[in-house]
Amino acid sequence: MTENEEQESMKLPAPTTAPLFFAFGLVLLLASLVTNVIFAYVGAVIAVLGVHGWWREMLPREHIEPVPLQPVGERAPEITPQPASVEHLVIGEAGHRVRLPLEYHPYATGLKAGIAGGIAMAVIGGIHGLVAAGSIWAAFNGFASIVMPLFGASPPPDMLSFHPGIMVAALGVHIALSLLIGIVYSSVLPMLPGHPRLWGGIVAPIVWTAAGWAAIGLVTPGGAGAVSWGWFVASQIAFGLTAGEVVSRSTPVRTLQSYTLPGRAGLEVTPATSQPEDHS
Repeated sequence: MTENEEQESMKLPAPTTAPLFFAFGLVLLLASLVTNVIFAYVGAVIAVLGVHGWWREMLPREHIEPVPLQPVGERAPEITPQPASVEHLVIGEAGHRVRLPLEYHPYATGLKAGIAGGIAMAVIGGIHGLVAAGSIWAAFNGFASIVMPLFGASPPPDMLSFHPGIMVAALGVHIALSLLIGIVYSSVLPMLPGHPRLWGGIVAPIVWTAAGWAAIGLVTPGGAGAVSWGWFVASQIAFGLTAGEVVSRSTPVRTLQSYTLPGRAGLEVTPATSQPEDHS
C-alpha cells in the first residue's frame, strides 16, 4: 500500500466468522447434555476449528484491512462544542418519572394473590378430574405423579383414590409455588404497561405453559403426553385472572421517590405528599 492510499483509508480489523463457529460449537456441546452424544462430537470439532481460525486471525499478527475514507466534501461537518448547562429532570415534573415504579404493591398483596389463584387453580383441577375420570382426586394425583419423582418419592399407586400423605406433599408444593408466583405478580405487574388483568391472566399463563411443556419433556421424558393441556391452560388462566384481579384491586404503596425531601426525611406530611399523584 502506498503512502497516498494509507492517507485515504483507515486500517480496521479484518472481519472473521471464527468466533461464530466457536460459539456454535459450544452451543452444540451444551445441547448434547439433553439430546444425543453425537452433538458433542460435532460441537467439539466446530469449536476447535473456530478457536484455530480465531487464533490465526490474531497471532502472530492481527489481520487488518484498509477501509477507504469518504471524500472530504462528503464528510459530515465538524461539530463545534458550545458550553451550556444541562437541565436536570425533577421527579414528578410534568408527569415524568425518574425512577420506576413510583408505586408498588406490598408482599402481603402477593401472598393473598397467590392463595386466591391457588384456590382457583385447584377448583379447575378438581372439575377436570371429576369430568375426565369421575374423581376429583385424579388431577391432584396426576400433579403428584409429575412432581414427586423430582424429589425421589414414588408416584401414587392409584390415580382415583385419596392418599393422605401424597395429598399433603402435593398440597405443600402447590401452596409454595402459588405464593412465590403471587409475590412475582405483585412485584412485576405494576411495572408493565396496560392492564394487569391482561398480563396476569392471559400473557403470563401462556408463557409459563409453554415453558412447562418444554421442561416436563426434559425432566420426565414422556410426561408431557400424560398432561391434559387444555385443562392445564384453563387452570393457569384461572390462576392468572384471579391473582391479577387481587393485585389490581389492592391499594399500592408509594415509594420514597414520590415524596418531597422533607417528607422523605419525616419532617413534614402534607396533602401533596400523602395523596397519590395523578399520572393520567
